Amino acid sequence: MKKLRAFGILTTLVVLFVLIQGSIVTKTGSGQGCGTTWPLCFGDVIPYNPTLETIIEYTHRLLSSVAGMLVLLLSFWSWKRLSYINEIKFFAILASTAIIVQGLMGAGQVVFGQPPLIMALHFGFSAISLAAVSAITLFTFEKSLTRTKLVVSKRFHWFIIAITLYAYLVIYTGAFVKHMGAATACTGFPLCSGNWVLFSEGTIVFAQMFHRLAGMSLALLVLVFAVWALRFYKTQRVLTMISLTSLGLIFVQLLSGVGMVFTYNQNLTIGLIHALTISLLFALFTYTIILTRRGSKEESE
Repeated sequence: MKKLRAFGILTTLVVLFVLIQGSIVTKTGSGQGCGTTWPLCFGDVIPYNPTLETIIEYTHRLLSSVAGMLVLLLSFWSWKRLSYINEIKFFAILASTAIIVQGLMGAGQVVFGQPPLIMALHFGFSAISLAAVSAITLFTFEKSLTRTKLVVSKRFHWFIIAITLYAYLVIYTGAFVKHMGAATACTGFPLCSGNWVLFSEGTIVFAQMFHRLAGMSLALLVLVFAVWALRFYKTQRVLTMISLTSLGLIFVQLLSGVGMVFTYNQNLTIGLIHALTISLLFALFTYTIILTRRGSKEESE
């Protein structure tokens, strides 16, 4: 089990880095750093005299390929080794499917080009892959006879599912804003260039403001989740830790989002933090669904 656990941690870190790399590719406009050829780069196995954009795109391709092989191996290994965990088959299939679709979408973007609505899904599948691989890795820390669970009401369990799905929507809207080039459509916060502009100033402004509203709504939902958990389930240490962690992540998410606005989306570090925290939050809530599903029951609150 120790070997599988170590391999799971390694795979999670590699998938996480691929996600960050993908954000760097988008942020730096390096998606065509190898031209329109794939898997070759400008028709070569190793690019000759590459530019910075080529290096960024080429290394992203290489690491994505490594991540794909690691995820497939982890999925197969965990399926065999963790068969006593009911959820393992679903997450093994999910992790493998997500990483394959993610790779194919990346290749399709290079060769054929894709509209922002489709390209936003590329980052979405990266987040799903990270969530699935993280869940598998966390399974390796569970004992065969005492699976980790959280005893909560069915209503609270369904609320967590709703937050998780909504977090994915926020991920998608954020990726759409990036691929549309709408990250700098509005200056200032919370107003848009000093005005209460929502839906009447064109698609780019609409996308930016819709994402802002979605992000702030998610923050409120996470706050409700944390208060609910700390009030009614404070004796469950794992849920307390999850609640506090989710509050920390959503705070950093909001702060980095505002930071991107005031730096005109020119600070690479802030942009990466923004993409990273929402992905980690989605992964955290995905695992929380598993734990609460195991222990959900009808109870008075």
